[in-house]
Amino acid sequence: MDTVFARGFAAHRDGRLTEAERDYQAAIAAEPRHVDALHLLGVLRHQQGQHAEAAELVRRAVDLRPTDAGLQLNLGNALKALGRIDDAIERFRNALTLKPGFTLAQYNLGNAYTAVGRHEDAADAFEKTLRLQPDDAAAWNNFGNALAALSRFHDAAKAFRRALALRPQHAGAHNNLGMALNALGDLNGAIAQFRAAIDAEPNYVAAHFNLGNLLDAAGQPAQAIDALATTIRMQPQFAPAHFGLGHALAALGRYEEALPRFERAVGLDPKYGVAWLQLGNAHLALGNRPAAIRAFDQALRLDREQPAAHLNRALALLALGDYARGLPAYEWRLATPGTEKAPPLPRWTGELMPGRTLVVRGEQGFGDTLQFMRFAPFAAKLVGRLVLQVQPALLPLLEPAAQAARIELASSADAPAKADAFCPLMSLPLALGMTTLESIPTRTPYLVIPAAYRRKWRGSIGGQAKRKIGIAWSGRLQPGETRSMPLALLDPLFALEGIDWIALQPVLTSEERAALDAHPHANSIHRLDGRLGNFADTGAIVDRLDGVVSVDTSVAHLAGALGKPLWLMLPHAADWRWGIDTPSSAWYPKAQLYRQSAPGEWADVVAQVAAAVRDA
Repeated sequence: MDTVFARGFAAHRDGRLTEAERDYQAAIAAEPRHVDALHLLGVLRHQQGQHAEAAELVRRAVDLRPTDAGLQLNLGNALKALGRIDDAIERFRNALTLKPGFTLAQYNLGNAYTAVGRHEDAADAFEKTLRLQPDDAAAWNNFGNALAALSRFHDAAKAFRRALALRPQHAGAHNNLGMALNALGDLNGAIAQFRAAIDAEPNYVAAHFNLGNLLDAAGQPAQAIDALATTIRMQPQFAPAHFGLGHALAALGRYEEALPRFERAVGLDPKYGVAWLQLGNAHLALGNRPAAIRAFDQALRLDREQPAAHLNRALALLALGDYARGLPAYEWRLATPGTEKAPPLPRWTGELMPGRTLVVRGEQGFGDTLQFMRFAPFAAKLVGRLVLQVQPALLPLLEPAAQAARIELASSADAPAKADAFCPLMSLPLALGMTTLESIPTRTPYLVIPAAYRRKWRGSIGGQAKRKIGIAWSGRLQPGETRSMPLALLDPLFALEGIDWIALQPVLTSEERAALDAHPHANSIHRLDGRLGNFADTGAIVDRLDGVVSVDTSVAHLAGALGKPLWLMLPHAADWRWGIDTPSSAWYPKAQLYRQSAPGEWADVVAQVAAAVRDA
């Protein structure tokens, strides 16, 4: 039967597996204890993917020849293929005990340790492999992976570079080096490595995906789109790629295109919590608040402690006018990353505190402080002393109103005052129980211009036209900003006769100054470059105007708080405080609201405002 076995072995070596299988079986039938035939038939079954039969055959061979390291190795391989990693590790270790310099057993042991997350052991096994075989690119690559899993990224990068020195076109090593460099903060180096991996292996899905994700994270979403779209073409059922493409599109403000990507991501993986969150954000950006709430609800079913989902759900509820549910949920803003830590004081929830001190601290932007300042006098009536900390630029403006309400003003740049309790400014309506649109204090003006600033700006502002109207066209510039418009779009307003326009922008770009200087109606457009020291200056000017035209900025809140006519130009998905589909504001009775019909469409808004100002 040795001749039959030898014939089978030759066929196996030449890839003629059917003939090899027949001869091995014949050898075993004639001699059931034929170790080599049992072993190699088991190897053949392993090659065919029949791992359970492979393990049984090789186990019979091992029982007959327990001191053969090669048999122990191949039994370990079959067990690993069956997912029995601990049993496989035992066999690889047996092989090494029998043959200490057995490189392949050492290498496979490292891979088995990696499979069960024993990265320290894996690194040790690969390091021993490389002592035996220092020019093995695959071992260097896997050693690097083990080191990266241990967060030893510098060492991992060295291992990947060594693999690439041995095999320059090793796509996996390029990709893995890219991930290590990304972890080390070398974004450009990482991007270059992902591109090199794709050059070496154009259909390398992971490299396309990693490249797209990194470009998006590096603030290059436009460049990320092609890589992520390619990933989807190659692997259309890969939910993270759909999510990544949606994220990049959303970063570019292309929410209509992002929406189906997020929908596809959650369709493929219904437990993909962050995809539900971003789906809700896309609906929110498109002004579809009910759909946004449904997506946020699903995100919260998967993770009840997700601050962004709670907060954005609150914004949707508030926009719909559901303050009873929205204001309690809005407290989640205080748990989002980057939020200033509250002082170590008991949280005030509206209880009477005679003889004791409450500190209220302004938060977020100037407009938020101006809007919510109206609640401070109501809180002051419930406590012995109220200290209101606000942005330094607001202090002079708020001083008269604070003094009239027995409120002590302080700068938010200073440490919190000694107090018995604390409340964030924008939590006051919840603490005071003012949780409906009807309960909002709407009396205006609720701010008073300081006498010194009234005197300072007593002289003529602007030219000699019958009406003087302030204008602000740009809020604070930040990623995803929708509350700014190009200066050139304001021409229909500047063309109106009988109006002096007062530019209330505290800072103008050089391009804006040049455009205003060269404007056909430059004589009726007046700038205040460098003359606005704080909000008391701006407030004193606004108080002397016939009204203000503004996008959603602090200037709009200032005009509203001073009870001035306000023509407010809003983006398609406006901030929650302006409600939806309403021409008026529950917060500022003299405000008229004009909304984009579609994202980015300012021309119709300006035309409507121009008509309203002309007819006012």
